[in-house]
Amino acid sequence: MSLVQLFKDDIKQLKGTSQNSSALFLFFSKKNFRVVILYRLLNYYKYNNKIIYYFLAPVNLYYRLMTNRYCIDLAISTKIGGGFKLNHAYGIVINQRCIIGNNAYIGHNVTIGSNTPEKYPIIGNNVTVFTGSVIIGDIMIGNNVIIGAGSLVIKNIPDNTIVGGHPCKVLKTTEDNFIED
Repeated sequence: MSLVQLFKDDIKQLKGTSQNSSALFLFFSKKNFRVVILYRLLNYYKYNNKIIYYFLAPVNLYYRLMTNRYCIDLAISTKIGGGFKLNHAYGIVINQRCIIGNNAYIGHNVTIGSNTPEKYPIIGNNVTVFTGSVIIGDIMIGNNVIIGAGSLVIKNIPDNTIVGGHPCKVLKTTEDNFIED
């Protein structure tokens, strides 16, 4: 996928209710928007053009300063699909080896991690992870999943499911896609 298309997907997802605001205004006014756009830029060039990536060292430094200030641990090497949205961008930890699909929504104080170097979560498309949730271990989360606030996810979650609790339990399963693209 091209960088321009990734930017379009991210901006569409990040704008949300601010449809009248320009992307440039949102970049300078919203920290979650800035973090995602800078992550996307650095991630794309790290894998597609090493020369440009090295020239982006000042941008990388700014990204590191921002993520440290807001307590976000999101490595540039993390694989995340288009339409990525961080909400409130505080206290977020995402393991660098985990894989996240398209149209992911991550609330604040969320941890997506692993308990050993070889085992990490794989998260599908159209997944919403609400505030304070912890996803840990060698698990797969299907497409169109909603993870409720404060949930502890330590087992696989099937497609089209709403889960919640500590540890999580299936609250609702539906055959229809309840998350619109």
